[in-house]
Amino acid sequence: MTARLTLCADESRAAGEDPIGTAPHWAEVTVLELDVPVWAQLRSVDTWTPAQSAVFAALRGKVESSGAGFGLLMSAPSTPGAPLRVRHYVRGPGGYRRQDYAADLPQTEWARGLHDTLIEPARLRDWETIPAPERGADLHVCTHGTVDAACGRYGVPVHAALRDAGERAWRTGHFGGHRFAATAVDLPSGLLWAHLTPALAVQVARREVSPAEVAGHLRGFAGLSARAQVLDRALLVQHGWDWLTGQRNAEVDGDLVTLTATVAGQTRTYRAAVTDAEPLLLPGSSHKPDRAPVRQYVLGEIEPLPAAPQDPPSL
Repeated sequence: MTARLTLCADESRAAGEDPIGTAPHWAEVTVLELDVPVWAQLRSVDTWTPAQSAVFAALRGKVESSGAGFGLLMSAPSTPGAPLRVRHYVRGPGGYRRQDYAADLPQTEWARGLHDTLIEPARLRDWETIPAPERGADLHVCTHGTVDAACGRYGVPVHAALRDAGERAWRTGHFGGHRFAATAVDLPSGLLWAHLTPALAVQVARREVSPAEVAGHLRGFAGLSARAQVLDRALLVQHGWDWLTGQRNAEVDGDLVTLTATVAGQTRTYRAAVTDAEPLLLPGSSHKPDRAPVRQYVLGEIEPLPAAPQDPPSL
């Protein structure tokens, strides 16, 4: 009898893995509201129609030409079997801006939602525009246990706790990071979380804990690249949750990260070296014994930079 493998999320926690820098880098995110059985259809590349394959080919071309990544999430709709509905988030001040669209299309037309939001947004005029909620967060919790058992074991109770607490939680298909289960994408803030428990997830959603208390659970801000996420986390701890309300951008030159943020009308710039630490050797899945090096980071001293001089007013 083959020995049962330890869940990859348990291995990650036991090794003391710091999840920072593992959030994907997204300029925009499309969330397709699909019933759980449809998730498998979307993930089954061999069964795609030529039109569906063409959409992903166009998306690859978009990334290669612009360098801007995109997120694709699948979440179960509030009403099973409902026509196709899409939530589209675009990078901007304070994280991402949400806009909802609905069409009189079956969910199997999911490729149309991807094409119209990410490739040819002019076609969104054919969709019904639905006002997005003015307040609150969308917590997309991976519960995709058929992809990895850790996400079923830890994600399902976290999703249930958030829903029971009255938060906007979405049962979501795999988006990467099995070993961080329970893992969640927090929008519009753009934060990704790791190793959430039901109680902690509710506290994070309501910002009832300080950033310092949950820093070890933060995978990073999807609006920045990996090394910049490391510096951004330290500045979030330093400034508190209000840090998320501003516009943050970063330049990365080798190990040197320069991050500029405009919060409450005040612009500040910080610089620090983010170097590689000794990697950890961890499994990438709960279903295979294979292990691979996992990158860890060391943040150097943070240097506040002086504000750029302002041009004198024209007379």
